[in-house]
Amino acid sequence: MDAAQSEVYERLMASAIRFVSYRPRSRKELNDFIARKLKNSHTTAPLVVAEVMRRLTDLGYADDYAFGAWWVSQRTGRNPKGARAIRAELLGKGIAPDVADAAISHGMQAETSERELAKAALEKKLKLYALLPRAEKKRKLADFLLRRGFSSEVVWGVVDDVLENV
Repeated sequence: MDAAQSEVYERLMASAIRFVSYRPRSRKELNDFIARKLKNSHTTAPLVVAEVMRRLTDLGYADDYAFGAWWVSQRTGRNPKGARAIRAELLGKGIAPDVADAAISHGMQAETSERELAKAALEKKLKLYALLPRAEKKRKLADFLLRRGFSSEVVWGVVDDVLENV
């Protein structure tokens, strides 16, 4: 690399490290970020981009599986989502389908089952819909879980279980 490319490399590395300091990023997010930075600086340096991505990979910042596992743990936490919604989000972040599926299956096993996540998601809604007739309550709870990306088998099983115990 010549002096100009070396300067661009240093600036890109500093920006990329700062970018991943907030939260983990997928390879696609990092590539898009670096491309935006280059575009804003009105320069094109494909060799520098490749070198920055190689270095970020060596440092462990550009690891799609680790990002996927982190994303699953975030989405099964306080506001749980179903596997379908998480998979769609991961695909939107540029994660390969097989990597997304592996991260979801590992993350859902480690955290808790999808049924338990659905039950946790319904806790607040039960109080909100307490005074509604049973049929309307059942429909609203099911719609809520379906919007959260839970499968219909899980949704109807959990809604029936929850309404029987109320």
